[in-house]
Amino acid sequence: MGKIITDRFQNGIRFLLLSVFIVLAGCGAQEQTQLEDHQGKALQLSAEDSSWLVVNYWATWCDPCREEIPELNELDHEAGVRVWGVDFDNPASLQELQGKIEKMDIEFPVVAPSFVPGLGLEMPPVLPATYIIAPDGTMTKRLIGPQTKDGLLAEIQTLKTKA
Repeated sequence: MGKIITDRFQNGIRFLLLSVFIVLAGCGAQEQTQLEDHQGKALQLSAEDSSWLVVNYWATWCDPCREEIPELNELDHEAGVRVWGVDFDNPASLQELQGKIEKMDIEFPVVAPSFVPGLGLEMPPVLPATYIIAPDGTMTKRLIGPQTKDGLLAEIQTLKTKA
């Protein structure tokens, strides 16, 4: 009887150690995250890219979102900064998403929320919401409310000096 308990205990320990090893093996740093935008173009966040990424959640029914889109369009043209948009309402199709993008006059790449789990961002509780991601892929700041190009550039500069 004692041998059976000892064998079960040893098998349990082996299983536990194997499980921990498997979990830890999957916890390595991601070198690259890739998604597709509303036009099917690959969007990549890679360790080699030195750009800061601004991810903005918006919706067509959100008035402050509509107000900040021109600022984000301008920001996307700045050197060292990229802007990706996320449609908060998760459209049923890429055609529906494209229609919303045209309605909002968005010039930067946009993805549906179902496409962004690789970034590790949680769905914001309110809109507009903006996340700033460092070149190494670390989410460094979450901002709630409408943003301006100058405000975001200042925030990125502050984050650069802290890094």
